[in-house]
Amino acid sequence: MSATIVRWASLRHFFRAASRRARVGLAVGLTAGPVSFALAGGCSAGGAGEGSVGVQGGSAGGAPVLPAPSAGGPNPTNPDQGFLIGDGSPAIDSNGNPVNIGTEIACDGVDENDNGVIDDVDKGKDGLCDCLRIGFLGDFASDAGNRTGAFEAWLEERSDVPVTHIGATDTLTPELLRDLQVIVVGNLSQRANGQAYGATEIDAVRQWIEVEAGGFMTLAGYTARETDIVPTVALLAPTGLSYDYMGRGPGVLGTGAPPLLTAGIVAADHPTLAGITSMGIYNAYPVIGDGQVLIREGNFNLAMAKTLGAGNVFAFSDEWITQDALWGPMLERPLTPCQQSCRQCDMQCSSCDQQCTACQAQPCQGGQQVPDGGTCARGCDQACQSCSQQCTTCEQACTTCTALEPSNELDIPRFWLNTLRWLTPANECQVPVPIEIVF
Repeated sequence: MSATIVRWASLRHFFRAASRRARVGLAVGLTAGPVSFALAGGCSAGGAGEGSVGVQGGSAGGAPVLPAPSAGGPNPTNPDQGFLIGDGSPAIDSNGNPVNIGTEIACDGVDENDNGVIDDVDKGKDGLCDCLRIGFLGDFASDAGNRTGAFEAWLEERSDVPVTHIGATDTLTPELLRDLQVIVVGNLSQRANGQAYGATEIDAVRQWIEVEAGGFMTLAGYTARETDIVPTVALLAPTGLSYDYMGRGPGVLGTGAPPLLTAGIVAADHPTLAGITSMGIYNAYPVIGDGQVLIREGNFNLAMAKTLGAGNVFAFSDEWITQDALWGPMLERPLTPCQQSCRQCDMQCSSCDQQCTACQAQPCQGGQQVPDGGTCARGCDQACQSCSQQCTTCEQACTTCTALEPSNELDIPRFWLNTLRWLTPANECQVPVPIEIVF
């Protein structure tokens, strides 16, 4: 798939120019310089101090400086300083912060570049740690049969470690969870229709988060049956987060063609939302609890994050961020009513242009000769003028409705890279998210 990002500032221009666009980069995100990992409450394993999710080895209250990716190698003059980045700088700055994150080359559980981060391997410089051990709990397709293969394929292409699939009906044990760094919870309807999670399984997840520094992310909205979210709610119970699902049916915010675009980013400084201006959802179960609210639309909280012991928890209101509809080029995605009207307007104006051009080629009315340097009346002039006026009115309406829509830059891959990075233990598998993301 080509990287695609579209600003709907001028729909008419966009649709006329779309066929000429081969590839547009997703150029929003991390820049060289300090990057904050601050999060209210708690501390992470090997973190930089109370109330922070820092990278181990950083000074109190400080954050690692992540330079632009560059090739590195052992320091021949002072091996104690670890690997060198491209400009010859050491691995650790004067404050003890790692500055060459992402330069290791082997997933071996060893901090070869001596920067306080184990297995910071990203050979492709694509922003996903090659050593990430991620598990999918449950299914990632909804009961409507929406495809999600592009999301998993995107992860598999960028990692040396295959995704671990845990069935909805599998028993959750400390042994099963121990080797994973991140777990993403999907559709657990099979579990909802069978035996509920027992107290031992729920406690195994809690301990994995709190003690093993696991990153736990839950998604919602896979089915139209609100009871199918009950197993997910049970696993979240010890974390203080949950979903407002009772009486919600298929969820809230489900008007128009999916996905609904929300620009309700209320915590733009949170690491998971770096460079994100809009998210795509369709229906949703509001997230509730004592976490930090990250995204809100109207009266509904759509995402919350929380540090719990040594680990992190992220609850998202929907599952559209895994579906192929949000992973393809923008022209393959469903259009909003405004976008549909603008496309119809563009087609109407193009037809009008052709009609008026053909009119100009017709003879003058009554067989009169065209005066030198002048014009003459034609029988089709009135129809052409009416068509042009309708086109102008249509374009004005398109401009107005487009201005009222959220800035519609769906950078779903960046959101996932941000979130997976934040969920991963702070002293393991941390790599920079690049400025441009290709998918």
